[in-house]
Amino acid sequence: MGRISDERSFCQGIPLMLFGNMTILEQKISQLGGVVPLLISEPALKQKLEQIRLVIFDVDGVLTDGLAYYDNNGMAFKSFSMRDGFGFVLAKFSGLELACLTGNVAEMVKRRLEAFGITRIKGGHFRKSQFFEEILQETGIDRQLTAYVGDDIFDLPVLSQVGLAIAPADAHPEVLSKVHAITSASGGKGVVREVVEAIVKAKGIWEQVLLDIERDERGGRG
Repeated sequence: MGRISDERSFCQGIPLMLFGNMTILEQKISQLGGVVPLLISEPALKQKLEQIRLVIFDVDGVLTDGLAYYDNNGMAFKSFSMRDGFGFVLAKFSGLELACLTGNVAEMVKRRLEAFGITRIKGGHFRKSQFFEEILQETGIDRQLTAYVGDDIFDLPVLSQVGLAIAPADAHPEVLSKVHAITSASGGKGVVREVVEAIVKAKGIWEQVLLDIERDERGGRG
């Protein structure tokens, strides 16, 4: 996929664990022949960010930390960041469309997203391109005005088609080598919130959106 530019970010938001003169992140990407992606907050990304109208995100490894927790009865649990919850609210009040694209549409994920009015939840298979096309058709939004946030190799076919490809800080090295930008947050630690906030700020409507949320009788929910 095309790169943003030759500008490099040394990923100030990620712990700088040095390997010689390189961070571990840079070392991993270099081994794959890629270049270090820009941090999502970098000014060089502003033009792409301000054009985004649709944000699609994966679940495991993005909205969650990728772990599944089981109790003695075999019941599975996932943890979600409250920061992402506010990110959903920010998206609603800024006019951003949100959609979820996941290999496993778990009931607990549906409940979490539907609580914020997010009903475009697609998936159930690792072949995500078909579901991606369905989302574009339903929203009528061009792929170049779309951001996708994914963390693993099954996300690469979609990441290669969007205007802005984004990965969490702890994504698979091959994914990190092919995206336009990364978040300072790891999966399950507020990745979607960081992406939405960057888009809203790039559009120049941050203060107005916060004011609208504060004035809302329901606090942005519902």
